[in-house]
Amino acid sequence: MSQFEPTDDTKAELTTEVLTISDFENLNIPELLPYQGEGKTSFKAEDKGINYDEQKEEYLHTLGIDIPDTWKAESGKIETDSRALFITTFVVTGHILATEAMRRTIVDDPNYETIFTEVLNDRNNQILEHRLDKSGMRKMLPNKTRVESYYEALGLSSNPEKRVSREELREVVKYIFFHLRKNQYADSKEE
Repeated sequence: MSQFEPTDDTKAELTTEVLTISDFENLNIPELLPYQGEGKTSFKAEDKGINYDEQKEEYLHTLGIDIPDTWKAESGKIETDSRALFITTFVVTGHILATEAMRRTIVDDPNYETIFTEVLNDRNNQILEHRLDKSGMRKMLPNKTRVESYYEALGLSSNPEKRVSREELREVVKYIFFHLRKNQYADSKEE
């Protein structure tokens, strides 16, 4: 699967809710590991010939999030058409971990739900502002090519921040939480 296939569930309009309170219920990630690699904000680095993908992929793997093989070329590098998905997976995972860290510090507060709702609203605004493709570059045309690929073919800037469509964003978030919970479940079964 080089791209996420929209399901009936994902065809619904993504509003301002990317992360929800229910996403974090019963989410018990034992240790929130900080990213130690380089290129923390390097979505444009690949365009400059610098590649931090291996470090980012290794980090995601330590969290139980494996990048689908279909996102990779035979060489093992991330396919050009999947870079936006990969970068968004890395960035949104960071938002989820930071949000979980905040949740843990306020969970016992009497105003927990109100405070956490505000935190989520801010994080959702940030994700929508910085990860959502608002110019249609990720639009799939009838011939199964994306708008951004025409710009790339002409050597023009196409989607330098590697933003994703609404459907892709929704699927990335579901993918991340699925793997975080799957990993958590596997760890608890070993005990």
